[in-house]
Amino acid sequence: MPSRDIDSYVTHHPKSSRSSSSSSRVARQFTWLEVLWLGVVVVSYLMGYAVQISIITERYSLEEQPVNRGLYVVFFLLPHLLAGLKNLQYHHRESTEEEGEDGAMGWLVHVFFLPFSPLIRLVRAVRFGMQEKENWEDGIRFLDEMVTLGVLRLFEVFLGDGPTLCLLARDDVWGSSSDWQVQINGPQLAPGCGPMCQVDEPAPINFWTVFRMLFLLSKMAQCITFYLVMVKRLQRLQHPHQYTHLREGNAKQGRANIFATLILYVAHFFFIGSRIMGYSMVSASWGPWVYLIVGGHWLLNTTWHLITVVNSKGLTAARSMSSLVMGGVWLIALTNEQGGRQLGRFILYYSLAFAESAICGFMWNAAMAGSGDYFEVKAPWALLTVFMLGILAHMIYYAVCHPGSPSISSRGFLCCSGNRWDPIDEEDRM
Repeated sequence: MPSRDIDSYVTHHPKSSRSSSSSSRVARQFTWLEVLWLGVVVVSYLMGYAVQISIITERYSLEEQPVNRGLYVVFFLLPHLLAGLKNLQYHHRESTEEEGEDGAMGWLVHVFFLPFSPLIRLVRAVRFGMQEKENWEDGIRFLDEMVTLGVLRLFEVFLGDGPTLCLLARDDVWGSSSDWQVQINGPQLAPGCGPMCQVDEPAPINFWTVFRMLFLLSKMAQCITFYLVMVKRLQRLQHPHQYTHLREGNAKQGRANIFATLILYVAHFFFIGSRIMGYSMVSASWGPWVYLIVGGHWLLNTTWHLITVVNSKGLTAARSMSSLVMGGVWLIALTNEQGGRQLGRFILYYSLAFAESAICGFMWNAAMAGSGDYFEVKAPWALLTVFMLGILAHMIYYAVCHPGSPSISSRGFLCCSGNRWDPIDEEDRM
């Protein structure tokens, strides 16, 4: 199989690991846990489409039109288009490097189903997984397709559902504080008015308003968890010699058990929730000023990603575009597929996230001080609490549940092993 260049958006490229193992004794990749993952992905993907379409329909049917309602449409269409174009890039490389991938039917399928590109990779993953019993290489190809599926969903979810959730929080939470006050505390009766004045009115905040926000947040946490779990396994298939010091089989394979996966999901659920809260609070209180914060952080993330790419593989136009896209993803969560010295990367990323959250809380307090708004004091404290819950869950995961058995090593505390794959160090040794 021909060697492949590094992927344009992350360190993964489809099928890059097929040649990484020459032994037929590779552990099975398609197990009941992967079947469970695929079921979760299918349900969340289809429900995500339905929820976003319903949100757009509702926003355009309201008598009082929300500010910039057209953004709901933009953040629905554009990420699906970007994911589809990325999938076409994958297919183009596959068609030039592998037999049987250059047919007209394949191109027709990828173009016709461009808005649903993750489903194409999901079907391919299932096909390779089912064939693993006859050919062990198909099991590795199954894992390749799973990581590719994760990359495409990063595009759709973090560049689409993330901004949509910020808009929902701005309009349905911070912009409807009086409704939430009535929902939580009950209606305020006029002075001197007894029980006879009470009127049974419908609750101002219905189930659907809360459910769709929690669903989108859960979908984002599930997406990043899926990607991190799969890419870790792919890295260990590509560099098995770096993990021979690990004794337990699942640790060598990078497999996270169900408990570890749930802890990682909870960590991202709270952390992503804090990111959404911070941006939506500034958007509600300061309006367009939120774009200054988002733009500055996006530029910083893009530069950070570019530095990583330049140090490892050099700079090209495609990789520059990849850094721009991943800079947007990093606004909400760190993908951390580079390997290497993770501790320093984590400390820097979460320190910047905490500083940004503190700035968002300060701006909210400055704008809402003395307003009497129901969330005037509650919002900054809620933001800090949710952020710290996310950090606590991350610490529990890396201290207790990480498949690499984190320990004190030459690379720092809880760096996930002293022999962690580091592409920069590996090149320095050669």
